[in-house]
Amino acid sequence: GTRSLRQRAVEELKHYYNGFHLLWIDTKVAARMVWRLLHGQVLTRRERRRLLRTCADLFRLVPFLVFVIVPFMEFLLPVFLKLFPEMLPSTFETESKK
Repeated sequence: GTRSLRQRAVEELKHYYNGFHLLWIDTKVAARMVWRLLHGQVLTRRERRRLLRTCADLFRLVPFLVFVIVPFMEFLLPVFLKLFPEMLPSTFETESKK
């Protein structure tokens, strides 16, 4: 495309920022659910599914962060996602990947 590298980088960063933002919101909600569970409250099936998804996302975030932090590793990310499509936290999935 005709888009500059800088524009593409900015779009990538926005995508990651949104992903982290959504994950942060999910994590806060999940923490509240865990708090309620510890106080003997029962979660709905939907809440339990969301809690499990958020926990799975947080575990997936660890290898994902390595890619973000280590320089040039992000070039390998598409390769890894082809090998391990489940690796990306759900909040980071773009429309095209769904």
